[in-house]
Amino acid sequence: MRAKIFFRFIVLLVLLIFILHGNGDAVDKRSDTTLPFDAAETKESALAPPVDELITEALEKSPAILAVRSRVAASRELIEPASALPDPELEFSLEENIKSPSSPEFAKGEILLKQEFPFPGKLSVSGKTAGSESEMEYASLVDMERQVVKEVRTIYAGLYAFDSETATLAAARELVRALEAAAAKRYSTGEGEQESQLKAQIELSRLTERMNDIAAERAGMAAGLNRLLGRRGRFPVGKVQDLPSVSISHEDIESLEELALANSPAVFIKKAAVKSAEFRLESAELDFWPDFFAGAGVGFDSEYDPMAVVTFGMTLPVWQNSKQKPLKRAAGHKLAEARKSLTEAEIGISSEIAGLFARWNRDQEQIRQYRDAIIPQTSAALNSARASYISGRADFSVVIEDYNLWLDALAQLARRESDKFISWAGIDAYTAPFPLNKSVD
Repeated sequence: MRAKIFFRFIVLLVLLIFILHGNGDAVDKRSDTTLPFDAAETKESALAPPVDELITEALEKSPAILAVRSRVAASRELIEPASALPDPELEFSLEENIKSPSSPEFAKGEILLKQEFPFPGKLSVSGKTAGSESEMEYASLVDMERQVVKEVRTIYAGLYAFDSETATLAAARELVRALEAAAAKRYSTGEGEQESQLKAQIELSRLTERMNDIAAERAGMAAGLNRLLGRRGRFPVGKVQDLPSVSISHEDIESLEELALANSPAVFIKKAAVKSAEFRLESAELDFWPDFFAGAGVGFDSEYDPMAVVTFGMTLPVWQNSKQKPLKRAAGHKLAEARKSLTEAEIGISSEIAGLFARWNRDQEQIRQYRDAIIPQTSAALNSARASYISGRADFSVVIEDYNLWLDALAQLARRESDKFISWAGIDAYTAPFPLNKSVD
């Protein structure tokens, strides 16, 4: 809000100086150009909602987030079946003594219910593996949500920079028109050359060009925001007048890195992958042990007398060299890979946090420079050049040059504020508290 008030104060101050010196004459109609995109006054007259409101909408309606939530829900449904016993088997057998092909003699019949019992620990490890994979999917959901939030904030900041520059260009166009009127007046009285008026008209055309470019770029950026919000078509996005005030509570890079490593979804994904690999290795080790099965039923002999039938058995892991041992070695390699990937992710996050923190500090300093030095200096230079031109002590090109420096300074301040907000959004995506794993509808 301070930046917006500061912009308006500078613009009004310069306009007041021009008006007081009699340069507010009627402007030549030839310099009035129409913008095809109506960039100076956006058709979207309404203001954009606060960025937090857009974030809430994105978290509720983003197709990408909804897709990952369905994947997390599916992974949770697989945890209980992974640790369940195999389905029992119902077996029927009939034995006959064949005295002749045409007249077999009944010997015995059985109806048997059989159940397999994996070696103790196998089902538990299988359930833990499914649980760790579900945790990995949940961390992926948090990561997706963080990325969408960061993108919404980034686009919002970009719209702020565009809208601030558009407002500045609209005010600057009025200043150039006043300059053109002054140049035309001097030329008509023989005190100046027509070149000054032509240069002012060229500057008006360049302003129109820049405003058209901004309008087109803004439309593309607004479409990207609508995509994140799950909106179809050209849904209007109002003007962004202000950015939220943001700060970083941890002022040293070490504490920020520690916070990021403790809360980054990327680290949670890699840690869950390590847990899953550890459980898979444990499962491969348990495969060296046999599974058991038992059965109970009823049978009938040739006299049709009932008999109780009980069976017990076990698998024989005789193919260890070609099956169990290679599977165990492969699981060990996967675990090593998961641990190295975790280390790589932690190093990458530390590096990313260092870069974001450096950009944040740079943006803070540059904003102070523009507010305290560059904008007041360029404004003073423009006023001085204008006064010198009126008194005949300076060329019109000097006025245009200082005007461009002033205009660029105002636009750069808005961009620096936008960059600062984007840097903060990147840091927050890593350091925001990681939410507890709760049910996902």
